[in-house]
Amino acid sequence: MAGNPEFNLDAAVERMRRIMLWLAVLGTVVFFVGKGPPWGIGFGVGALISVVSFHYTHRFVMAIGPGGKSKPGAFRSILLGARYLLIFAFVYAMMRLFGLHLLAALCGLMIAAAAALLEILYEFIHGT
Repeated sequence: MAGNPEFNLDAAVERMRRIMLWLAVLGTVVFFVGKGPPWGIGFGVGALISVVSFHYTHRFVMAIGPGGKSKPGAFRSILLGARYLLIFAFVYAMMRLFGLHLLAALCGLMIAAAAALLEILYEFIHGT
């Protein structure tokens, strides 16, 4: 493995964001066509929540890490910690109001984990 042995976090995060976007679009289309609109929209809502959660978690970690420019306030820290309760409430309300499928939304919520696993595989294969 020749090249720079240092890990580039910014490039990895950018790849994960692209992977999440492609997984969200692909999964939404596949569920929409294969299982119907409640499944497709449910997956899309779950994927959107996953992407937003990843974005804010990344911002929070970068703010508290070494070289962070601004420390998050107490309210933002509590909000970040309570995000799973907020996600549950949002998905439950969407399911009740619009009849979205819960399993599809839960699958959509997993795209950040899938993107992380795919990024790990990318690093194993290509190494940076």
